[in-house]
Amino acid sequence: MAETHDENPTLSEEDDHRAVYIFNPRAGHHTSLPQEKTARPVKKRRVGSTRAWSASAADHAGVAPHAEEETETTTTAAAAFSQLFGGKESLEAAGLRRQVFDTAWPVLDGRIKNVLREANRTTLEDVSSFIRDAEGDATRGTRIPAGFIITGPNIASQDLLFEQLSEALGKATQARFVRLRAAGAPNLKAALKKVIRDATAQVSLDGGDGDEDTEVALGRDGRKYLDYDLEGLHAFFGVQQDSSRRVVVAFEDSEAFESSLLTDLLGLFHSWQGRIQFSVLFGIATSVELFQARLLKSTARQLFGAKFDVVQADLVLDNVFKSAIAGTQATLRLGPTLLRSLLDRQRDQVAGIRVFISSIKYAYMCHFYANPLSVLLADEKSLTRQLLQPEHIQAVRTLDSFKAHVEAAVDARQLNHAQLLVEDDGYLVRQMVEQRQKKQDYLMQLLRSLHLLTSMDLVPGRFTDLYVAALAGGLDLTPTIDGIKRLGADDVPALINRLLTAIRTGSPDLDLPGWEDEAEELISSLCEIRDEIEALAEQAQEKGQQALKSKFTAQSKVLRTTVIAQKVQLSQDTAKLTDEDKAFGKAIDALVDLLTHHIYSDPVDSLFLHEAWAYDAEAPYRDVFVPRPGTTFERALTRPHAYLGCECCSKTNGTLSATLPTTCVLYRLYLETGSLVNVADLWSAYYALVGEDSEDGGLGEREALVQFYHGLAELRLMGFVKSSKKKADHVAKVKWLL
Repeated sequence: MAETHDENPTLSEEDDHRAVYIFNPRAGHHTSLPQEKTARPVKKRRVGSTRAWSASAADHAGVAPHAEEETETTTTAAAAFSQLFGGKESLEAAGLRRQVFDTAWPVLDGRIKNVLREANRTTLEDVSSFIRDAEGDATRGTRIPAGFIITGPNIASQDLLFEQLSEALGKATQARFVRLRAAGAPNLKAALKKVIRDATAQVSLDGGDGDEDTEVALGRDGRKYLDYDLEGLHAFFGVQQDSSRRVVVAFEDSEAFESSLLTDLLGLFHSWQGRIQFSVLFGIATSVELFQARLLKSTARQLFGAKFDVVQADLVLDNVFKSAIAGTQATLRLGPTLLRSLLDRQRDQVAGIRVFISSIKYAYMCHFYANPLSVLLADEKSLTRQLLQPEHIQAVRTLDSFKAHVEAAVDARQLNHAQLLVEDDGYLVRQMVEQRQKKQDYLMQLLRSLHLLTSMDLVPGRFTDLYVAALAGGLDLTPTIDGIKRLGADDVPALINRLLTAIRTGSPDLDLPGWEDEAEELISSLCEIRDEIEALAEQAQEKGQQALKSKFTAQSKVLRTTVIAQKVQLSQDTAKLTDEDKAFGKAIDALVDLLTHHIYSDPVDSLFLHEAWAYDAEAPYRDVFVPRPGTTFERALTRPHAYLGCECCSKTNGTLSATLPTTCVLYRLYLETGSLVNVADLWSAYYALVGEDSEDGGLGEREALVQFYHGLAELRLMGFVKSSKKKADHVAKVKWLL
């Protein structure tokens, strides 16, 4: 029996190390791979102490880190963008596009990381101080230090906060940080397993789902403990000679945990306080009072708590937006359509800040990989005339902005300029070079105007909305002008002072330096208007007038309903204005004219050659970050030849054929059924199509039955059918939302 067993190993012995087992009745018992691929690997066992286990894990996960780094570096260096223009693009141009991307993104990535580090600095310092000082607090007793972090309703966006807390507390308190989410800890045993495994930094090598109770050797004498036994964690600290024995457990979405589970966990942590110093952090979306009401009074008395507020996700998003998208360091500009989609998804679908950053990087990748004109973003030293091919020139002449520019030149009677753009390649190249400086001037004017606009504090809305609106249709100063006209004599000088400060200091968030030297005329005019209004206010006060008024102030106070009554009221109020009031109104008019002259911006698509440095394609972003799996599955199942590329499927012309994959055949039959599908009827219809009597040389009943179950299981895996509670021999159809 032993010999027979060795010569013909069973399925469980020969294939239990494989991730996938393929059954093929035609090939005999099973489908086997080449001998060198099917060699059974040596089974690894977890034996010995924790140090031995950790060494084995390191060998398994990364055998030679230096070799891996070398391979990764070599792969990155060898990778290049594909040649566009149907393969006619030169290798130098394709390599330059890759070089520009590799230079542009790291600059933004560094600025984004700096913004994220600074976003929660105060909260991190406060929480670290609380956890560090709680141990020496005599008033705490045996209570568990508990930090209640008010994250706001967008819990998903606070993933960054808990990552930073893990790093900060590890450095400040030498504590082991464990993050718990309700989905990953549905019961007490699963929560304890997560706490112990993360605290001991042990990761299972067998890839199991953690449902089985395993034993891990953690003690000095090699004693084994169940992986949900806190005694094992205590023994681990003894082996590691960790005198602090601190563990910080963070409940990221604490309100999603069941109250009974929180009560059991906190009670267990409290009973172990003498041997393991547990501290807990709760991410709270509502309020501490509502969260406390869910706990038993006895559990609440076991906590020694403090409340911490964090920077809201919207503010972090605005800072990242200013730094990575609107800032002067951004090489590529994202268009208004794409930006509106990004912002709407962040606000409506409660996506985290990491998703927003990934979306920005993906837009960079799409632009530099698929747009041959992105080579124009290279610096002047790298971009030479020899690098530009005739295909680049032809591509420029097909742009919408080129057509609009030529038509505008014709309308302006600049016929020679328009003709040279169309016929002379050298002239067009010179215009393309000049456009680089015009682009910089446009962006600088846009950012300066937005900075002045936001510094006045008269415009409702966020900077992100103003920026997107400015790119789409230019700056709209109507709300700002109306607000300025209604300001009082005391408010206008304060407004002018804010404008002067904005001009002198610039905006660090946008990496925008001050432009005091370039705006001497504007500064001088603003100072004159401010001094004039202050002098008028003093004169009015000397004459006993309480405050200066203007015709605009009178307009804002008219409450009459009819047009004639309003005109009468306005004429009466205007007649009552003093000389100082009239001079104040003229000063307001001068201020409005001055700001209108200096604060302006055109839409981004009005600039010639904006397609080279502005990316506004929404479809690639939507397909990747807002996928529609239902539509994708449906297309793949109805037209498999588009994915498989096989001749047998391409000849079906949309009809039902036995040559189609089993899952595709079942899906076609599935579409013809009602809400409940009789499995026996489905099998009969399937076998009638693929059986031995079919024209395409059908399958035997046994083989067809195996493939039928296989296809039905795949339909269930993809979410098209599920078991029916009404009838045992039926399956129910599931409606896809997308």
